[in-house]
Amino acid sequence: MVSRPRRAFVLGSVARSSNDTPFPNNGQAPIATTEFRLQGCAGQGEVGPNVDEQYWDDMAERFEEGVLEIAGVDQEGILAEEIKRLRWAGRTAADLGCGPGSLLPQLAEAFVHVDAVDYSEELLDKARRRHGRPNIRFQRGDLIKGGLGGMQVDVSFCVNVLLVPHRRKLERIVETVRDATKPGGHIVFVVPSFESVLHVYESLARVRRKEGAPEGLSRKKAEKQLHKFVRCFVEGVVDISGVLTKHWTQTDLEGTLEDAGLQVERVRKVPFSWVEEIDRPPVWLDPRLPWDWLVVARRV
Repeated sequence: MVSRPRRAFVLGSVARSSNDTPFPNNGQAPIATTEFRLQGCAGQGEVGPNVDEQYWDDMAERFEEGVLEIAGVDQEGILAEEIKRLRWAGRTAADLGCGPGSLLPQLAEAFVHVDAVDYSEELLDKARRRHGRPNIRFQRGDLIKGGLGGMQVDVSFCVNVLLVPHRRKLERIVETVRDATKPGGHIVFVVPSFESVLHVYESLARVRRKEGAPEGLSRKKAEKQLHKFVRCFVEGVVDISGVLTKHWTQTDLEGTLEDAGLQVERVRKVPFSWVEEIDRPPVWLDPRLPWDWLVVARRV
């Protein structure tokens, strides 16, 4: 999926998701007028909703409102730059977890043949309607179970797919992507950054210090919310609007890929706007944007 669940933000005393679906704020007074968008609703110890095929099928019609598609919010064009750079690495590519296909037009221009794979038939149909081209083949596939019909491409893209908060399932996805890539081929992974989560909380505390209440968060409130919504610091599992979502540190990501027999060639930040994290962010925050991690690895 070239996406992940969007954040939610606090506006007045009601937390709202990006599609304006209200979530009660437990009857509390407004926390701040500038607030972090990681407002989960699952209780401590709960596993959140089952993010399976039915979940993504149900999301298909409201996908753009309900998820964050990094291909559309990349502030510096890092992903597009890597596509252009890797077009010389081979003639075939795959978008593994293509969602509604936001990345497909760029891939279809850069490569002779593109395989678009997703778990959800509804999202595949949406991608086919929007971006169907003669050089794109659409295929339903389960990256956890593997077995993509012996697919072997020169360059694989796996953008915001490594989200499930289960280590073995994450490893299986990486193995499937690796196996779908020719030996010597390249793989581009984009994942949510756990360091960026901490950066957002640090920035909210800075907003409070610089602009005063009610802007931002006090150090105590920032610490409290951080521990409420980060369900596992070791694994980087964050509750985003009730969906437990894996976030990656750079070292965890590099180590996981190396354990799967991949050689990491470069790691880059993919910055996106503060409005994806904070309601009404102050403009002086802009030089230090939140980010996803992008890794280019090679199958050895």
